[in-house]
Amino acid sequence: MWGWFIALFAGIWILQILMTKVQLKNYQATLKKMSKRPSGYLGVGIQKQKLGIGVIAILVTDEDGLVIESQLMKGVTVFSRFEAFPKYNGLHIESLKQQLDDEPDGQAFKMAIEKIEAQMSKKPNLAV
Repeated sequence: MWGWFIALFAGIWILQILMTKVQLKNYQATLKKMSKRPSGYLGVGIQKQKLGIGVIAILVTDEDGLVIESQLMKGVTVFSRFEAFPKYNGLHIESLKQQLDDEPDGQAFKMAIEKIEAQMSKKPNLAV
């Protein structure tokens, strides 16, 4: 009896490891695809919760801070995948920050915007 229980547990654990690797490959492929722009900024935001839905947001802007593309992954299982999230396309990150709430999606996008703003602040100012 215990032998079957241990074998079942080990099988489920190995399956979880394999599915996590598949999800990680999806994450890496999405990041690689979204970062292939000649210019602009990419930010990733993560909102983890101990219980409930976790969220990862990826935001791409042009040099001026206008959102070009965004993708969102949310879920509680390893079957979650990134999906296009065009709702914010065309908005400037400053106006987007004003629209975001404290829900997990909003928190993830806020973190992505912070990453983009950090990159923008490192850009040298060429104005004379």
